[in-house]
Amino acid sequence: MALPTHRTAYGVKILNANHKEIRRLKREGHVAELHGNKFWNSSFLIMNYLKKNPLKKKVRILEIGCGWGLLGIYCAKEFDARVTGIDADENVLPYLQAHAQINKVEIVGEKVSFQQLTVERLKNYDIILGADICFWDEMTGMLFNLINRAKKAGVETVMISDPCRSPFTALAERCKKKYDKVEVVAKHLSRPVKASGEILIIDL
Repeated sequence: MALPTHRTAYGVKILNANHKEIRRLKREGHVAELHGNKFWNSSFLIMNYLKKNPLKKKVRILEIGCGWGLLGIYCAKEFDARVTGIDADENVLPYLQAHAQINKVEIVGEKVSFQQLTVERLKNYDIILGADICFWDEMTGMLFNLINRAKKAGVETVMISDPCRSPFTALAERCKKKYDKVEVVAKHLSRPVKASGEILIIDL
């Protein structure tokens, strides 16, 4: 019996490792360098939250540390959002485009690090989303500074989800001290996958 080549969650098609497109990209040498070699489950936490707390239509979204970009793809499908996905690893961007194509949405993918997101560049977005992006200690400071620049740029909301690793918890604590409207939402999902963690939501 043939193994399934994709699965679907929250209306988004996710290609499995045995899908011909994924196999082709690997053959062509697109091997992730910064943990972007698969889809990380914390994205589902934000999808679940947005299903119950929908965004306004045509909102401008920046998905940071996007990897395969499925969180941004979900927003493009559900809310007709204008989505840009950035990642420091250019090798993940072909996987983002493959998933955008199979999900029939358009996503802009760019190789950009957190530090390269200037106030001027951030002025182009209403919402910043990120999942599983605060896994090293130095990322706490990087993301805190990025959130500060986002406020200066007029970004409305930042949402970051994580399975509660210590750098993420430290980021949440720093944001609570600096900003008035900060919420940490705990999530436990049993379907479509088992996933648990927290979403840091900063209303700027």
